[in-house]
Amino acid sequence: MPRVPRRAAPLLLAALVGAFQLAIGLVAWRTYRIGSWDLTLFDATVRHYSRFQAPVEEALGTHIGGGPRMLALGDHFSPVLALLSPFYWVWADPRMLLVAQALLVAVSTLLAWVLARRALGTAAAYPLALAFGLAWPFQEASVVGFHETLIAVPLLLLAFERLQAGEPGQAAAAALCLLGVKEDLCAVAAGFGVLLVLLRHRRLGLAVIVAGVAGAYVETAVIIPALSDIGVPKTAYYQEFLDALPDPVAALRVAVEPAQKWRTLGWLLAPWGFLPLVSPLTLVGLPQLGVRAISSQPNFWGLQQHYNAVQVPVMYAAAVWVAQRLPRPLRLGWVAWTVVAALWITGRHPGALLWHGDSWRTSPRIAAADQAVAAVPHGVRVEADNEVGPHLAARDTVLLLDTTPRLAPWVLVDVGVPSFPIDSLQMQRDRVGELQAMGYRLVLDNGQYAVLAR
Repeated sequence: MPRVPRRAAPLLLAALVGAFQLAIGLVAWRTYRIGSWDLTLFDATVRHYSRFQAPVEEALGTHIGGGPRMLALGDHFSPVLALLSPFYWVWADPRMLLVAQALLVAVSTLLAWVLARRALGTAAAYPLALAFGLAWPFQEASVVGFHETLIAVPLLLLAFERLQAGEPGQAAAAALCLLGVKEDLCAVAAGFGVLLVLLRHRRLGLAVIVAGVAGAYVETAVIIPALSDIGVPKTAYYQEFLDALPDPVAALRVAVEPAQKWRTLGWLLAPWGFLPLVSPLTLVGLPQLGVRAISSQPNFWGLQQHYNAVQVPVMYAAAVWVAQRLPRPLRLGWVAWTVVAALWITGRHPGALLWHGDSWRTSPRIAAADQAVAAVPHGVRVEADNEVGPHLAARDTVLLLDTTPRLAPWVLVDVGVPSFPIDSLQMQRDRVGELQAMGYRLVLDNGQYAVLAR
């Protein structure tokens, strides 16, 4: 059997990790686990950028009252999404975003290898990079589709790697790129500035802190409100904490309850042997963890979704920083722990989809969804169920089926199970009758989905 060239081995490892993450995403796609919220929204944004058009998100604007011409930048400040345009020049399909996300994890895995090799040697770099690439937050992100937060992962790793290489200026530049990824990552950039100050790069660190704080203000208080006709209410998620501020005990209770917040923190620390707890590098991730903790939105502090992905490079770099100071026997034991933990956790997170037989079979419900998608013609405007919407986005203008009928020419309704954002099977079934009373024609009803045309 031919040996893999030494220089190619890290690339091969990164490619395998990327293929693993892409496989999760494609299985989730095939089984209709990925929703229009968020994949169809990102697809519309990148599709417009790829055509050199303003990034309009009609589905988002229609759903939240911002109007059909609402700009994506009026929801979140993520101009970095324009860099994904070349993917759509190759194939304008939502699945290209799954490919892009897998590539982001693959590139991050390669950077994780470089960082570990410099600190702990080549032998340790491979298992540690593998453990990084298999991290459960990446799997959770892959199973829900795509999110711009994953773009922050290689940027953060690059910042840590450049800092490790003795290039604090380059590290600061990489951290400041986070300002163009999403407005809440400005706090992470500021956290990196705090780290630079602690490591005696005071002027540079202070500049990064100021840039991070200023970026957060400009993006959230100036740019986003200016581009959103309704001023998307982002503070609503933090109202409970804001109301509790006059009472410090009550405010603390909001921040630490329910227990799921502590469980999530444990899941983030355990794969790295809790070493990040004693590393100054962990400070970089604290602002994002804190903002999530004071939120009343369960998605922000649970295990699902993509929100934990940005913590993986922080935890990894922090753990490696501590591990290089451990005695050799403890260091070897820690490396072994990271791999065992990553493999064990993979069996309990979305990676397990890949070896579940049901993931590779076409169930009656999947067949019904395929039939419903095929019943909708190309080039039309359609209100569609959340999980079906992405499968129509490449060829149709998709609106999210919600509690308010939008009277699109075509409507696809889930009549088999409750679906976001209506979340009421009876209301969904009633919608079919309401539309027929308005003059819609029932094109298909296979017991799971109904398709109607006006």
